[in-house]
Amino acid sequence: MDSFHAVFLYFSCMTVVASRVLPPMNVTLHCRNFHNVLKWSYPEDTTGLSFRLNIGAYQNPPDIRTWNTSALQADLSFLSDPNDSYYVAVTAVVNGSESEPAPSEDGITFSYFHENPVETKCYLDLPPVNVTAQRDNKVQISFVNPSVFYCEKMKKNKKKCLKDNGSKDSSFKVKILNQTHSFTCEERVCENTLPVDAAQPEHCVNITGQTSQGTLVKAKQLYCAKPFHEPSQSNFTAVYVVSAILAVATFGVILFMAYQKLTKPTNSIIKIWEFPKSLSRPMNTPESVTVDHVECSKRVSHNGDMSNVMEEEQPNGEGPGYMVGNTDLHEDPDSGDENPGSGYEKRDTVAVELGPDELAKGYRGPVAPE
Repeated sequence: MDSFHAVFLYFSCMTVVASRVLPPMNVTLHCRNFHNVLKWSYPEDTTGLSFRLNIGAYQNPPDIRTWNTSALQADLSFLSDPNDSYYVAVTAVVNGSESEPAPSEDGITFSYFHENPVETKCYLDLPPVNVTAQRDNKVQISFVNPSVFYCEKMKKNKKKCLKDNGSKDSSFKVKILNQTHSFTCEERVCENTLPVDAAQPEHCVNITGQTSQGTLVKAKQLYCAKPFHEPSQSNFTAVYVVSAILAVATFGVILFMAYQKLTKPTNSIIKIWEFPKSLSRPMNTPESVTVDHVECSKRVSHNGDMSNVMEEEQPNGEGPGYMVGNTDLHEDPDSGDENPGSGYEKRDTVAVELGPDELAKGYRGPVAPE
């Protein structure tokens, strides 16, 4: 503590006592989870009032600094190294006159190292704990290692905090009723399984410990879990019944689909085929009409006159559209003629020469009466 007295004497020499300047009141330090806040109050509203913080670190060599502010509090979170201890006092300054240091001439000493002989020992809250009841009268506890948990939440000096608390070798004590269990944690997440009394209606644990850097860890509350209960037989029965029903329903659907596929495969295929086929069928179009060649012939009258005659030829080459006339209307029907003809008269044809190598057929017209 020799270094502490040296720092105190240094600040005492800087203090100018003025009877009219009152010292700050209610100076308190809250240091927890690497978040340190110094607060104070002042008894009267004085013009030109300000405050000077005298801060000292006890590392070798000692670090001494001052901080001027007009506020009634100061954030000292940067003073969180577990390997060091710190000193802080507040002095009121009015128009160049200073008050005595507050809360006392010794100021406030604090540290995150629990073995340091300081006035205020800072600590870490134990992160949230999961307690799970297990078979065979046991509980499992799990939580994030405090050193890592709070360093990761820091907005400033995060890298330095992780470096200073790089070792995760933390030790903990778990108290369950009147029994205390100890274990160490070297991982980011700490886990352990502990025995409990089966006769208790609830299993609660109280956990304390310290980090590898010697920082105290305290639980904010008890963490509890109900005893473990085996699922009842009725629950198993319900599960079995529901599972059986689902299995039978699934099997029935599969059988039905297989039956449909085996009994109606053709119809399904035809329906699938006919649908696009009907869509691709062309619209009805009028049948084409072929105009047969018409041969023009001359009709020769008995008196030598000729008149134009149209002779149609069937498309199938069977001759004109008339049925062959009957040359003998009184012919015996039992004569065995294969082509008895129609009931119309068949006229004699006449060949007429129209020109060289050009002949035409005609019918002989009736003889005109004289």
